Amino acid sequence: MKLIAEKYKSLKPTIEYLSDEVVIAQAWKKTHGYMRHHNWYADTLALDISALGLESNAKIWAEEIKKKDISPYPLVLIPAAKSDEWIVDEEKGWLPKSLLDEDSKEDRIKKPPLRPLAHLRVRDQTWATAVMLCMADAVETAQGDCSEENFLKVQQRKVFSYGNRLLCDWNDDKEAWFRWGNSEIYRKFYIDYQNFLKRSVSIGRMVADNQRDIDHVFIVNLDLTKFYDHIDKNELISRLKRLSSFYNEAHLCSEFWEQVEKITNWQWSDDSIEAASRLGIKIGEGLPQGLVASGFLANTYLINFDKEIGKYIGKPIPNSPKVVLHDYCRYVDDLRLVISIEDEADVDKLGDIVYRWVLKKLSAHGGKTLTLNKDKTRVTLLSDLDNTGSLSGRIAQIQHDLSGPADRDLLESSMGVLEGLLTIQSTDLPKSVTAVADQALIRLAKFDHDVRPDTLKRFAANRLESIMRNKRKMYVAVFFKIVFA
Repeated sequence: MKLIAEKYKSLKPTIEYLSDEVVIAQAWKKTHGYMRHHNWYADTLALDISALGLESNAKIWAEEIKKKDISPYPLVLIPAAKSDEWIVDEEKGWLPKSLLDEDSKEDRIKKPPLRPLAHLRVRDQTWATAVMLCMADAVETAQGDCSEENFLKVQQRKVFSYGNRLLCDWNDDKEAWFRWGNSEIYRKFYIDYQNFLKRSVSIGRMVADNQRDIDHVFIVNLDLTKFYDHIDKNELISRLKRLSSFYNEAHLCSEFWEQVEKITNWQWSDDSIEAASRLGIKIGEGLPQGLVASGFLANTYLINFDKEIGKYIGKPIPNSPKVVLHDYCRYVDDLRLVISIEDEADVDKLGDIVYRWVLKKLSAHGGKTLTLNKDKTRVTLLSDLDNTGSLSGRIAQIQHDLSGPADRDLLESSMGVLEGLLTIQSTDLPKSVTAVADQALIRLAKFDHDVRPDTLKRFAANRLESIMRNKRKMYVAVFFKIVFA
């Protein structure tokens, strides 16, 4: 039986824990594992060197973290291409489709499809992860247990956030204990994202059965614009402090928070700023995309906003008495609301009504720097999602088929479906058609948008990789069976 020293059973946001060699070593372990599996641009040589010198590094980094003049190394920009549609033109060859149209070409030049990822040194990543370890129990307790699949019970417990949730154990009082001693950090994407999708459909179905006709129940999707880039780091620390004072009995450790401010004072290098300007990329001053702890910190930033929206569940949206909110949940920057309306004539206005109300709440409780992407607002009839033919339904079926032992026929058929999902493009249709009576047709054509294209392709690519590994093992087994028969 493994014994844990009493000191380490529950970490607290104090300088004693933040500068502890054991905590730093575990923070490195989690950072090292995450970067190897998720940061494709990670400096693997630096990771290997840090592993060889872990014992001395943990001691040095723990001592450094107490110093008054610490600061992180400058961030290095990694421009990563976003998904885009490419074609082969007879005259110009292989190129992005948007470059053929003059209007789209101008927009592409002004706003290139590049994501500004950040490369951080192993030490700086480890320090930020150590901060996360010290705050994990308080932040996760504030968000609640998202592993429960009884969505009505989850809603009653005021659980709204699903993405980038830490792998925790929960006691009978619904208090979280983060498994900080192992290498895992976040819960599995494919489990939490499926629950996120299923929750809205499940609660929408109950609403339709108990209160409304199914044709009057809708799911509204909203999207936060460049969420990580627009997080105010000073406000983030203030919110962490408030959570700490609420969920921890100990008084605030001023030295801990002074060091946190320095650890999170990330700045882009001069070369990165120049490269961003040359490429037309706007780099933000918020959380770096590439920081292991960014997902955790981003969730912290929106806890109050989530709870504020959740207060209106079961109530009409202010100034819209015929529009009732029945559920709200969030997966990182993707917001889903279950809405019912009394009059079907209000459908065309529904997206705008919900968008304006949530934007107002976001400004008041999320932060002045955050905003919503109006172009990504989607209104979907519940009946279009509550079937096995929807994208979320197909994902769930594939996940079920591949969750256990699979024969060659199943692997081959799943590959065909996944390759089809990789080719799906977002439908470029107008949001509304007021000149002619084709609005219903537009809604019908856009119904299958319950999963974002980038998320869909990430899922398909991940499952295809898994299938190829299984097929390789299968062929190797057959080869040895033939050879040694």
